[in-house]
Amino acid sequence: MRLALTLCGAAFAAIASFSSAQATTLSGDLTSDNAFTAYISTNDNTLGTLVSSGTDWQNPSSLSTLLSSGTTYYLHIVATNAGGPDAFLGQFHLDDALHAFANGTQDLFTNVADWAASAVASGDPWSAPTAPVQSFGQNGDGSTIWSTTHGGPIAAIDPSAEWIWSVPDNGDAAFFSTKIVATTPIPASLPLLATALGGLGFMARRKRSARSA
Repeated sequence: MRLALTLCGAAFAAIASFSSAQATTLSGDLTSDNAFTAYISTNDNTLGTLVSSGTDWQNPSSLSTLLSSGTTYYLHIVATNAGGPDAFLGQFHLDDALHAFANGTQDLFTNVADWAASAVASGDPWSAPTAPVQSFGQNGDGSTIWSTTHGGPIAAIDPSAEWIWSVPDNGDAAFFSTKIVATTPIPASLPLLATALGGLGFMARRKRSARSA
C-alpha cells in the first residue's frame, strides 16, 4: 500500500512539475517600412527584452526566443518610418501547445483581428497599444504599394500576412502588441497513471481492512 501511495504521489508531482520543465520556442520573420525593434514581455505596459531588429524592410529579420511554460507573454513591436508609406508585416510560430497566440493557435500573421496598435512619435517611451490596426492588403496581393513599387511580395513571409499600421496614421512611428497565452496542457498519460495508482492504493487498503475484520 505504501508503495502504491508513494507512486501515486510521484505521478501527481510529475503532473505539477511538467509545465515547469517545458519551454516553448517563439520564432518569426518580420519587417517594417522602414525599420523595427521587437521585444518579448510579461507585461503589456513594459517594453520587455529585445529579441530582433531590422533596418532594411525589403530583407526581413528573424526572431527566436524561449517562453517559460505557465507564463503569459506579449510580443511588442516598435516600428518607425523614414518617409513615404509605412507598414509592419510578419509571421510567427510557437513550436508546441504550451502557449497559444490570440487566435487560439500556434501560428499568427499580422492582421487586423489579433493586434493592437498606437500611433506615436519616434522616440516616445513605450505604452501598451489599445487601438485597432488598419490593413494595407496582404503580402501576396499584387495591388499593395510594397508589391507594385518594388517588384513583388516579401518572399520569406506568408502571402496571407497583412501589411498593418496604426489608426490614426501619423506617418512617423507606431507601437504594436499581441498576446501569447500560456495553455500548459498535461500529457494524457499522467492523469491516467495517477488514477491507476490511486486505485491500487484503494484496493490494497480494502484488502488490509478485510484481513483485520
